[in-house]
Parts: sequence; C-alpha cells; structure tokens
Amino acid sequence: VRGHREPTGTIPPLRFDPLVCWKFLTDEWSLQLEAAQSLTRQPSHDFRRRLRTELADALELFEDRGWIDDPVTYHQQPPALTDADVQIAPLGAPGFRFEHLSWISGWEPNAEEPGRDRWLAYRRNRTAHAWLLRHGKDGGSRPWIVCVNGYRTGEPIVDLFTFRAAHLHNDLGLNVAIVVQPLHGPRRAGARSGDRVLYGGAMNMIHTTAQAAYDTRRLLSWLRASQGGTTAGVGIQGVSLGGYVTALVASLDGDLRCAIAGIPESDIVRGLRRSVEPRLPPFYEQWGLSWVPLERVSRVTSPIALAPLVPQDRRHIYAGLADRWVRPGNVADLWKHWGNCDIHWFRGSHLSSFIEPSVRRYVDSVLRQALPVSVALNTG
Repeated sequence: VRGHREPTGTIPPLRFDPLVCWKFLTDEWSLQLEAAQSLTRQPSHDFRRRLRTELADALELFEDRGWIDDPVTYHQQPPALTDADVQIAPLGAPGFRFEHLSWISGWEPNAEEPGRDRWLAYRRNRTAHAWLLRHGKDGGSRPWIVCVNGYRTGEPIVDLFTFRAAHLHNDLGLNVAIVVQPLHGPRRAGARSGDRVLYGGAMNMIHTTAQAAYDTRRLLSWLRASQGGTTAGVGIQGVSLGGYVTALVASLDGDLRCAIAGIPESDIVRGLRRSVEPRLPPFYEQWGLSWVPLERVSRVTSPIALAPLVPQDRRHIYAGLADRWVRPGNVADLWKHWGNCDIHWFRGSHLSSFIEPSVRRYVDSVLRQALPVSVALNTG
C-alpha cells in the first residue's frame, strides 16, 4: 500500500476504507496470479538468446529507419475495408442478437523486423474480428462507438458485458463495434486469450499493439464508408490494454468524435518492470538482458511518444486510484501528454472499473455529448 501511493497534486489522494481495500486486494490477487503463472515457465536458454538477439536487431533496425525518433513513420497506412472484404454472421440468443464481423487483417511486420516469421505463423491471428450491434444493415444513420477489448478478454460474452453493449445500443441508441485485439479471443495463439502478448518476447508486444491499431483503423474506414460513420460520427473507447490502443489510434486518426481511454496503460515497459523486475535480480544480468533496448524499441507503439491528433476537448480518461495493474502514475503520464484533458478518477481498482457507478455515468455523459443520436437522425 505504501508503494502504491503517488505524489499529491496531479493525482487525488486516496483514503483506504474496507471497500477500497477489498478492491485493491482483488487487483493484487489477480496480478500475483498472472505473475505466478509466468514464473512457472522457466525461460529456456534458446528463449533467452532469442530475446537478446531480437532486441539487439530491432534496436539497430528501428534506429536506422528513424522509427524511434519519429514513431508515426513505423505505422503502416491500412487500405480501406470494403463490403466485399467482410463477412457478417448473426450470433446470440433470442432477446439479444448481435453480429460477428470478420475480415483478413492484411497487417504484417516489416520485411526485416525480428520475429516476423513467428508472428506470421500465428495463423488464426491473420483474421480480424469484431462484435457488432447495429440499427439496421447500414447502421441506420446512428453514430458508432468502437470499443477495444482489454488484456485476456476478446470473447463475445465478456466483451459485450465489459462495454455494456446492450445499454449503449438500446438506451443510448448507438451502433456498437467491439474489435478483438491480436492474439485474443478467436485470434489467440495459446491456451488462453492473450497468451504470448506480454510473455512471448518484446517483438510480440510491439506487433500486438501495432496490428491492433491497424485493424481498428481498417474497421473505422468501413464504418465511415459503408455504415454511415462519416455523417453520424464515430468515437472510440478501450479498457486496459485496449485503452493503450485507443490512445495509440487517437495519434493516428484525428477524425474521431471522442477517444475514451479507460484504465489505460501508457508505458507497458514500466508496468512490466514494476511487476517482473523484483523477481529477477539474481538472474537478469547473467542472462544478458536489459530494459534499455526494450524501452527504446517500444517507443514505436507508445501513445506518449506520438502526438495526439484528436482535439484536446475530445480526449477523455478514467482511472482507478487503487488500480494495481495500471498504476495511477502511468495514467497521469498519458493525461499530461494529452494536455491535461478531461479525466475522471474513481475510488476503485482495475477490476472494479467495470461495475463502478461513477465510471458508467462518466462514459455515458461523454458519449451523449460526443455522439448525440438525435442530431445524427436529423442529419440522416
């Protein structure tokens, strides 16, 4: 608890009461469980050698190409997604129907990037997926909110609950598209959703977020061209790792009515160091591994290394003061980078964010203002 405290001024003080402590400990339990599962997999000699080699090669390549100094040049411009490119299938049960959208992602690591062959071998990851709730086959002239799933999620039941998709669709009158991140849900490459993202090597982490931004931008192009998004407007929100991707997309696409980064990580490497490094001091230097190359290479997908394109008054953040997965200090870094934009601090944790009444009210307020349905219908 003492180590969790942050300087006053930027971050509101947090008073611990029994409910906050319970939220805090729930986060801590889940974080330690994740860490314990990673520790059961002792890195082999070949794996450690691959980490060293890939990081060294990536650092040299990224510096030569200028990607580290100008991260936006690392990101590929996705081609427009058309009706001919997508497949749509109905899903759900009586009383609650939604649609499964899929398309060939088309994203590949650059030709000389370390880890390219391994990434392309994740065959299920080549197909992008999204869960849709539409008002008619063309969106019905309603605004769209694109949601980006968090770490370890990506299955429809979890994602629809996390983002309160039925509420956004029925009560707020929005069209909803929940895009599935690489290596998650139907795109997973391991036994669990999200396997090989954080513990598959540095390049896996970079390729995950780069492809997630690419796939999201392709989905945005389809919503604008075929689903009324250009007229009615499109916004984006994400939670956890999805909040990180949301912030990244907001630096690559400025034509968004709002960008809501929920409990967002802003510096994945710093977050990993806080949870992993205390367990590794006896071995880390012996393995010849260092955080410095990883910090440099990961700049290409870091939202605090790219300038936001979405106007300042359209940027929004919510964050938990008792969050153990994403420390308040990391969120504050994104908040400062986003020009001290609108932010909602709640007295809860990472896992409690999905049931916090104040978070629900905050998100609804932002969406009602940024994506007014009545205006869209009148325009349509």
